[in-house]
Amino acid sequence: MALTNTRAALKAFFNTGDVPTEVQFSTLIDAFPMVYTETITLVKDTDYTITHSAAEKARIVQVLDSNGEEFGVSWRRDSTDENNKIIINASVGKSNVEVNILLAG
Repeated sequence: MALTNTRAALKAFFNTGDVPTEVQFSTLIDAFPMVYTETITLVKDTDYTITHSAAEKARIVQVLDSNGEEFGVSWRRDSTDENNKIIINASVGKSNVEVNILLAG
């Protein structure tokens, strides 16, 4: 898979004296992934639904414990609303868990 837009190409939109177009600004904004973060409590072997309302499908889900250590969970997009919800499940119960969802349009 190749990069759609390189950093050099995006930077070239904004050289001194240039007037970026609406399309160029849109291209730049779309090049940035969005990250949704929420702190939750996980109950062992229980599905937890997170609604991020970003209208973009989750690409990567990272879960950190209260010490900032990543631990494994299973996750999937919610089939009733794949663009705004994910479901996570862990084999352990933990509180103060930080869930980071990388979204890309």
